[in-house]
Amino acid sequence: MYDDEIQIAKRINAGDQKALRELMKLHGGAMIAAARAICSHAVDDIVQEAWISALSALPNFEHRSSLKTWLVRITVNKAYTYIRQTRREVSLEGLSDIQDPLQHAFDASDHWVTPWETWTDDSPDKLLEAHVLKECLERHMENLPSGQRMVMTLTDLMGLTSDEVCNNLEISASNHRVLLHRARVTIHAMVSHYEATGDC
Repeated sequence: MYDDEIQIAKRINAGDQKALRELMKLHGGAMIAAARAICSHAVDDIVQEAWISALSALPNFEHRSSLKTWLVRITVNKAYTYIRQTRREVSLEGLSDIQDPLQHAFDASDHWVTPWETWTDDSPDKLLEAHVLKECLERHMENLPSGQRMVMTLTDLMGLTSDEVCNNLEISASNHRVLLHRARVTIHAMVSHYEATGDC
């Protein structure tokens, strides 16, 4: 299953710098996203520490998970360590029972019942609108409670499975589902407001 990753790990362990650059290009973005979701003000330091730890541990990596999952897990741990050292708290806020406007929007496998339309218009106006919406999304993602932001980033943006996210964040499957749903409700409301008014 992980034959390609086993080979790239062997090459890195043998001192192949090109293989290391390949790995950083493949999964560096995921590590940055994971660090930003937990502790946005120290992303560079966290990711640097994660790479140092990963390269030190790579010779003993047993490939029980993908390299991406393993690297993200290391990054999450480094982010938690940073938070503990700087006495900042990560909140898993978002577990309260509130009326859920999207309770029928997802099926049992957490996919949209009615998929969103794909934007295909690449006119300057549409590209500008997409850029503005992207900035608006990023701002609203940053304002989500940290637990919701972490779960949504790892699940929807990085494509990790529910089990992988639960293992990475050490939360239960039910907490994962609630946090993800709350985050999606907030972001969905923002996008709906933007589409209706043009305001972020």
